[in-house]
Amino acid sequence: MPRILVLSCFVQMVSMTGFAVWPIYLVELQSQWNLSNSEAGWISGSFYIGYVIATPFLVSMTDTFDSRKLYCFSSLLGCSGLLLFSFFASNALNASICWSLVGAGLAGTYMPGLQILNSRLNKISREKYVAVYTSFFGLGVAFSFSLFGILKSYQISWEHAFLFASVILFLCAFPLLLFSGKEIEEINKKPYQGIIKVIVPIFGTFKNKKALPFILGYGGHTYELFGFRSWTFPCILFLSNHFNNSVSDAFIANCIGLMGFLGIFASIYGAKYCIGKDRAKIVSNMGLICFIGSILTAISFWFSFWLALLMLLIYNALIVLDSGSLTTGAVVNGKPEDRGVRLALHSMVGFFGGALGGPIIGFILDNFGGQTSHLAWFLSFTFLGLGSLFSTLIFKYYNSKYRI
Repeated sequence: MPRILVLSCFVQMVSMTGFAVWPIYLVELQSQWNLSNSEAGWISGSFYIGYVIATPFLVSMTDTFDSRKLYCFSSLLGCSGLLLFSFFASNALNASICWSLVGAGLAGTYMPGLQILNSRLNKISREKYVAVYTSFFGLGVAFSFSLFGILKSYQISWEHAFLFASVILFLCAFPLLLFSGKEIEEINKKPYQGIIKVIVPIFGTFKNKKALPFILGYGGHTYELFGFRSWTFPCILFLSNHFNNSVSDAFIANCIGLMGFLGIFASIYGAKYCIGKDRAKIVSNMGLICFIGSILTAISFWFSFWLALLMLLIYNALIVLDSGSLTTGAVVNGKPEDRGVRLALHSMVGFFGGALGGPIIGFILDNFGGQTSHLAWFLSFTFLGLGSLFSTLIFKYYNSKYRI
């Protein structure tokens, strides 16, 4: 396994440490700040709004500037968001602003980190290892949930949790800058001609009919995935209370961490299964299976706590099954010279979907009985599955019209 892959994956995982701080402390801060579910959902969504806004600048500019320097800058940007949240967050508005900075920081580490890796792998290794890198996003999420679930069980305050996460992200700014080694892929870097000319080519990716369904499908995927990650902790808390199963916050957080960890294998398996096959058709079928899984998971909420917990674990695996395949499809369907703008659109569309997931679930909870309502959680997880259904329909449309 290439050394750069190990370094990239490890740094990516650790840089995700702050990801779960808000979801873990959501219920506590929602009560402390008197937030509605919709307001809490918008704070969750602000992370991805920050990601979407920053992506055109930070990801597409990897075709012009050294990805390592962009990665370092973005880590420090995310660090500042966590630091500001720790000291100044007190309501939905300023919490959303701070949390969006953390999302913007992720925009400049996740895909630029992939660009650092891409330029140091040959073509065969690139297709083989892209899914490994993207799966470490899930491992980072799992690590974050487990870590902060344990810290919360030891009564660590939310202020100190955000401060700790900011220190970790600060330390992640430098390893890839210093130790990633030389590029082996020959790419003619585009000269910088102003921010407008950096952004405009992104929208030219809409002409790439082979890459576009993977990009649009990623939007449905992230809507479902990030809505799931934003609200699973409160959902399990509701289920434990409803079925009179007394479980700790640490237990719930580690269950979500386990879901993220097992999701790595699902994502890698899904991506490897697609190699040499009709990737678009397989990803379309994965989306349909996941949609069915969302309905079965929602139904399980009516029966027992342990059945629901098992179904949540299975559903998480189904959600991430196509994750690596969607990103690989965006990476390989195009030229190396415009991979940065392709990945920029991929991230923008994807995380725009992610920005919708949290608020939509919050809206459903507010209008169908709140976090103590069985019906509200049933409808919430059924609506999450629409992300996978959207992905399936996109692939069927493009396959019928363009034979991708």
